Amino acid sequence: MEMEHEAAIVRSAEAIRLHRGHNILIESGAEPVIDRLARLDRPVPATPPELWGWTFVVKDMIDVAGLRTTRGSVLYGSEEALTTAPCVELLERAGGLLVGKANQHEFAWGVTSENPHWGDVRNPRHEHLAPGGSSGGTAAALAAGIARVGLGTDTGGSVRIPAACCGVVGLRPRAGAVSAEGVAPLAPMFDVVGPMATSVADCARVWQALSGEAVPPPPSLSGLVVGVAEGCAQAGEFADLGAEVREIALPYDILSPYWTIVGAQARRTHEATYPKNAASYSAGVRRKLDDAAGIGHREYRRAVAELAAVRARFSAEMSGIDVVITPTLGGPAPRVGCDEAAVRGEVGRITSVVSALGLPALAVGDLQMVGRGEADVLRAGLCREARGGAIPEPR
Repeated sequence: MEMEHEAAIVRSAEAIRLHRGHNILIESGAEPVIDRLARLDRPVPATPPELWGWTFVVKDMIDVAGLRTTRGSVLYGSEEALTTAPCVELLERAGGLLVGKANQHEFAWGVTSENPHWGDVRNPRHEHLAPGGSSGGTAAALAAGIARVGLGTDTGGSVRIPAACCGVVGLRPRAGAVSAEGVAPLAPMFDVVGPMATSVADCARVWQALSGEAVPPPPSLSGLVVGVAEGCAQAGEFADLGAEVREIALPYDILSPYWTIVGAQARRTHEATYPKNAASYSAGVRRKLDDAAGIGHREYRRAVAELAAVRARFSAEMSGIDVVITPTLGGPAPRVGCDEAAVRGEVGRITSVVSALGLPALAVGDLQMVGRGEADVLRAGLCREARGGAIPEPR
């Protein structure tokens, strides 16, 4: 067991070296994060825990005691975190080995993970594409072999969009299903921590470590009713797995109140530093914060009421449907050097609807499965994967 443990660290270190120019990790401290492992006392347990020897990275919105949390900005990270976020503690308790803090879109607000402070994250799997955002560094670390699994954050698609762009898997849980303690906020009503991996099976095992919920793969999807939205190309696969498929439309009218709430909450999140320190923000995040200026409590309350009404209506429309499948990306994956402001609306239009609805979703590359509970989407993904379903490539 100890040899496997050490081999995993060596593989991560070699991958970090090979991909040093891809700006995948943020190393803001005195020593590389992976070097901390040599100082940790990890006796070999008699019974190895669930993730024994699994390497992982965490997005740099998440606190780890003794490391800096930059939020992808130059305004934060001058002091080491005093405590470790519970979501990280759970993975370490399960045997996971933290090998890096992952780079990201500044303040977790963007779909490309271009970062003027820490370098633009590059996509190891598709060099002409951005890695997606905002958890682009976490997805890129998995695609590069730097880590086996990782933790990202997702407000409007920040776990799922990078999963699609980098060809990996990411789960957006329901709000509150994973503790957000020790995680820097963007828009707290919609912010969640989600696991990422290179397979649904690994993602399900990380989910078990985070939640205590084991999700065994079903032999088929017989008896499952699957709603197909946006002409999802994998509808036939789910029918072949035994599911009944029906068409369903997504409620895009939820996006107006959703973006009002996100903008208003983001302004509050940044009120101590913006606009006072506007010069230290990237132009893209400045523009988003400026666009959200002036949202008052009356407009905010109206948006919250509208959001609740659309959620209730869609819940009724989803009656009798167990899982909804869609593409993950609302359009072509963002290209390297693209104008993020010009593409983010289309790229994230589907994932944002799902975030607004408050439903859990599993992205297997450019395939998104949406359900009422995390186990619903994981079971569907596990069954498809066990029967040879590949990770769909980004468009």
